[in-house]
Amino acid sequence: MFWLLLSSLALADLPERPDAPDPIAGQCSKNIALNKGQPLPAELSVDVSFTYCSAVAVPLSEYADLLATEKWGVSAYKIANIEISSLEMQRDWYKNRLEDQLKPKPWIDRPSTQRWLGRIETIVIVGIVTAGLGATYHYSAGTGK
Repeated sequence: MFWLLLSSLALADLPERPDAPDPIAGQCSKNIALNKGQPLPAELSVDVSFTYCSAVAVPLSEYADLLATEKWGVSAYKIANIEISSLEMQRDWYKNRLEDQLKPKPWIDRPSTQRWLGRIETIVIVGIVTAGLGATYHYSAGTGK
């Protein structure tokens, strides 16, 4: 089962991870933490001198890359779930097949029973044929008149 899992994962066709987008003109050069009541960093060159809330300023291209990566991860997760369910179906099919093979056969379907029934059938047929030939001889020879 382990080898089936490894081989199916190797054959799974995952979509290509998207390339990072090009930086957008005018975006921040790096992530900048903003803390409530602290002075704004010089990189943000705005007219307000203090922040009113805590936040993180993230460059737009990094945020776009994060969204694209999340979308790619969700699609890869869905493909993996499909592969896993396919493997589980194969496992269940083989398991059911094995259970059917390991079930004890009814006594009439066993080879030893079939051999004994064949022997009895042969003895009965030979007895009937012998009785018929004996009766034919008995009545044709005139001893039965």
